[in-house]
Amino acid sequence: MSISLELAQMIVQELGPQTTEIDAVLQQDESNWVLMLEDESAITIEWASNPSRLVLSANLGRPGEGSQLPVYETLLSYNLLWQDTGGVRMAIDGPQGEVMLIYDLFDDHLTVADLQTVVLNLASIAGIWRDYVKKDNSTASLPPIGSESVHLRA
Repeated sequence: MSISLELAQMIVQELGPQTTEIDAVLQQDESNWVLMLEDESAITIEWASNPSRLVLSANLGRPGEGSQLPVYETLLSYNLLWQDTGGVRMAIDGPQGEVMLIYDLFDDHLTVADLQTVVLNLASIAGIWRDYVKKDNSTASLPPIGSESVHLRA
């Protein structure tokens, strides 16, 4: 299953006006949008081909100097749980880069309501992870992996 660029454009254009939690939808080019949320966070939506899909991502910030190793270990452990996370994955944007939360959405029957659910769930997950990434994790004993609230449920 795949999402055409035309379907993606139509749905994203309708998403903002139908979602009170979205303050603005900024179109970067014909296949890239940034959703500005009411909590001042942002979610990027990119249409990608081969296979065609929507790639949603959220910036989670940088871990503190003493927290990098525990945060990166937690992110890698989270990626291993792909069957439990609904396909949400983590990455860093290069050495010393920002931590990113990423989700690929494949659905050729996607509706505005479907995308709204995914965006709001992803925003909620990103908020939890943003708090985790930014806190001092140098002595953290248990990461938030076990919580159902950090997994995508669309």
